[in-house]
Amino acid sequence: MAITPLDRLLEYKMHLLTDSRQPRAYATWWQDLTTAAFSAWFFGGLILDVNAHARGWAESFFTWWHLAFYTGFFATAAWIAWMFLRAHRADGRTGMAAVPHGYGPAVVGVPLFLVSGIADMIWHEVLGVETSLAILFSPSHLTLAAGGVLIVAAPLLSAWRRAALNAEPEPIPLEARMAAPALSLGYITTALVLFLAYLVPHTNPPAAVAAALQGPNVFEGFPVAGIVFTTVLVLALAVLMTGRFRLPLGFFTVAFAYPAVMAGAYTGFEYGGYVWIFLLSGAWLDFLIWLVRPELRRRRDLLVLAGAWAVPIWAAFLISTGAATGVWPAAEIGLGAPVVAAVVGGLFMLVVQPERRDYVPPVPVEPSPFDDVIARAKAMTANKPAE
Repeated sequence: MAITPLDRLLEYKMHLLTDSRQPRAYATWWQDLTTAAFSAWFFGGLILDVNAHARGWAESFFTWWHLAFYTGFFATAAWIAWMFLRAHRADGRTGMAAVPHGYGPAVVGVPLFLVSGIADMIWHEVLGVETSLAILFSPSHLTLAAGGVLIVAAPLLSAWRRAALNAEPEPIPLEARMAAPALSLGYITTALVLFLAYLVPHTNPPAAVAAALQGPNVFEGFPVAGIVFTTVLVLALAVLMTGRFRLPLGFFTVAFAYPAVMAGAYTGFEYGGYVWIFLLSGAWLDFLIWLVRPELRRRRDLLVLAGAWAVPIWAAFLISTGAATGVWPAAEIGLGAPVVAAVVGGLFMLVVQPERRDYVPPVPVEPSPFDDVIARAKAMTANKPAE
């Protein structure tokens, strides 16, 4: 039976999927940075899409903002595929051996996102376009988010694997080496801000926040719950990153840029003050980390970080809300909410680094009367000639 070109193509594809069992390589800093740059296009399209939903623009699957979103995905996926192809051509790597450290989840994320995008198109055309809170729980949207996060997380996971395996860092300045992980962390946080928007107070209009914080008669819990949740989220990111990397000044300012814009896009940029406060929270976190130098083994530094970050940031948030609306929160809430956030943040830090006391066995004050008997027995046994 003659071998057709299709047979040869299928055989070659199977060869590419077979692991050559070579040690996996590390992506270079500029490859990770290029992945992060394409991901900026990818998630920039997502921000445009969210803004369009918030403004109530005519919505269907075939829109300009969807075009930006999906072309960003294809550009990012094509770049990652080129990295694999380059490893194959340079070193003959096939299968997972061609996948750099940290890019394994992207291998799953690309097909997952592609299938979810097709499912989302069918969902929109058959069942219509979701509105309000339903957008965040649509099955196709959730799988799109999972696939997208697996893709854009590649630069951060690449740096994480390099640090975990004690690989020699590239001989470049720390700021250049950590730029791609900072952007990658920002994209992951952007997805969290979007799909947990009901727990992030920056995604609400100031009027809604102000009305909820007026006092007992109209009080709603969502702003305070959001303040506490966001505090724990930010502190968790700080502990996670400082526990693994030496961070340059400005790391979290860069990481919080896209999430801040996403928070504004969620309300159609109705109020820009919250965007700036979100970005300021990253810059303030950078300053505190530089000043306090929190480490996982120093509970005192973690507690100071929790209080010093939460109180001024949420005080600024509440002041901004009152200034924008002319409606100020009840004094008890305005003064107590930042403090409660700091306390909960401190409790979270204690969970991260609980009290540890090394057990020291007690030393007897007086020697035991059996000590002399045991010592004599050991001496007699040691001096006994072997038979």
